[in-house]
Amino acid sequence: MAGFTLLDGVLRTQDATGTRMSRMAEIQRALLVVSSDLDQITGGLAGSGPTLSLQKTDLSGTVVNVRYDLAGTTLTRTVSGPGGERSQRLIDNVSAVRWTFHRRRGDWLADWPGPPVIAPPPVPGSPPAGRRPDEGITAVALDLTLSGLDGRPGTTLRRVASIPLMDPPPPVTAP
Repeated sequence: MAGFTLLDGVLRTQDATGTRMSRMAEIQRALLVVSSDLDQITGGLAGSGPTLSLQKTDLSGTVVNVRYDLAGTTLTRTVSGPGGERSQRLIDNVSAVRWTFHRRRGDWLADWPGPPVIAPPPVPGSPPAGRRPDEGITAVALDLTLSGLDGRPGTTLRRVASIPLMDPPPPVTAP
């Protein structure tokens, strides 16, 4: 009887370890895809809450649009370009996703590019208003809250990726 109890304990431990190893591999794959996309930004960037959109150049040199969304409890990645649209499940059992944007000035924004800034009409004879040197976005952070395994509480992972300096869109001029 003691031998069967020991064998049962070993099998349960092996099963739990296998489940955790699979989960870790899934997390690592998802974060690698996100990091790779952020490393390849060549165009626009926008996001808020669980959604991020960006433009990048794929391996063939074609510009494609990439969108990350939380669909139920699954983080998805959708790539669209001249070849059509393709969706990919990145990771399951996600309870929350949040994208934030780090400005050169040192603060974090919850939305990018944020609501349009209304600039006052230019005063005749004054120099054109330029962007402030501390406005650009230098990094994007992903906060990924995972549901726990076996009824255990989940955890939040944070991945920060620096990106080429992204300037905010020009302000909308008031009529």
